[in-house]
This record gives sequence, C-alpha cells and structure tokens, in this order.
Amino acid sequence: MPGTRGTRWTSRLPQAVAAMPWLLASIGVIVLLLLLVKALVAVLGHDRYAEHGAGSRSEAVMVPGAPVATASASAESSPSPTRTRRTTGGGTGANPPPTGRTPAASRSASPSASASVSPSALALSPSPATLLNDDAPGITYRGRWAVSRNRPFGDHRDDVHYTVHDGDSFSFTFTGTGLDYITSRDPEYGDADVWVVDSGGRPVKQQRVSARAHRYQPQQTVFSVQGLPVGRYTIWAVKRSGVYFQVDALRVRG
Repeated sequence: MPGTRGTRWTSRLPQAVAAMPWLLASIGVIVLLLLLVKALVAVLGHDRYAEHGAGSRSEAVMVPGAPVATASASAESSPSPTRTRRTTGGGTGANPPPTGRTPAASRSASPSASASVSPSALALSPSPATLLNDDAPGITYRGRWAVSRNRPFGDHRDDVHYTVHDGDSFSFTFTGTGLDYITSRDPEYGDADVWVVDSGGRPVKQQRVSARAHRYQPQQTVFSVQGLPVGRYTIWAVKRSGVYFQVDALRVRG
C-alpha cells in the first residue's frame, strides 16, 4: 500500500541520518590512504632518478688529432675500402712543414708511455739499418686500421697496414740515430702529419708529408730523420687527408 511504504521509509530516515557521519568518515579515511600511497610512490620514484638517472650516462671526450683507443688499435675491426686503387690520373704535390706548436696528439699522450709500446721495442738494439715490416712488434696503430696482404704491387713483403679515416695514427718507439717512414704513393693518397720526439717528449722533427703521385709507387720514403744522438725516440704520424693512409715499413738507423 502506498501509505504504508511511505511510512516505512520515513521511520528509517533517522537511522540513515545517524549513520551518515560514519560513512563520510570512512570515505575520508580511504581517500587519505590513497593520497598517502600516491605521495610515497612519487617520493620513491624521485629518489631512484636522482640516484641513477644522471649517473647512468657516460660521455667520451674526443681529442683532435689523437684517435680514441683503449689498448692496441690494431685489434679493432676496420671496414674494407669501397674504392679500388687507380693507376693513372692525379698529380704530385707536397705541403711545407707546419709551423707552431706540436700537433695535438703529442700533447694528449706521452709517446714514451709503456702502455702503448711493446717491451720488444724498448729493448731493440738495431743494426746500422734495420728494415721493419708494417706488422713488426712495437708498431702501435690507433683508430680503425686494416691489413692488406698478398699484394702484387711491389710493397715490402707484399702487405701494408691502411686506414681510410682522417685522424687515425700510428707510433713506434726505437733506439738509434734516425728512422725512415716508408709507404706508397698514389693519386688517391693524401697528407699526414709526422713528427719525432725524444724520450722526454721534446719534438726533434715535425713535418707534413704528402703521399700523392700521378701513379702508384711502392716503397717510397716520405719522411726521414737522421744524425740524431744515439738514444730512444718515438715517431708519430696522423692521417690528415686523402682516401688512403698506409704503412709499409720503417727503417731504423743505428
């Protein structure tokens, strides 16, 4: 009956009003707990970022003229050249020795450091003229070098070390009175900065050399230093231009 149903709801209204504060209090506690959990998660997430976010990155500093390497760069892989050697065309030319300060590679690393020179090179007692192949112990290659073997072009022992990347370099520490850097000349070859320092890191000779020629010419001496007092020296060479940069042999003078 309508009258009976309305009377029933009216009789229950005071009970509902009495329970309302408890209901609102329960909802408030639940909301407060949710806000507390959210704040706790935000604090933990911020601490994790502050601890690991900035410190997880590392940056490498590139020094101009000194390729980055961890140990001996001859163990690193190098892509095969995409171009074939030409035997005609091009021209000759050579740049005069640069003036000013020693190239950056000599300032960024000590050529006499034992980490970059094998013990066999330090103990070397060469004869009046010792011809060393490009794979001789003690020659350190930095950068992305590769080896070309069984060459029919007249190179010393028919092999060379080569790179196509400007900034790649090699070094060698020797005991004697001089040294010749022997490589090939070709229309696709360019310039390199070469210098020799003594055991104290002081420059003895510095020169920019060119390996350009109108045709391929193997076993060419592009840099030579002679008549030094008997002692221990280090030669450094850095590729600056051209397609290829090669090392065929080094002649140590006693």
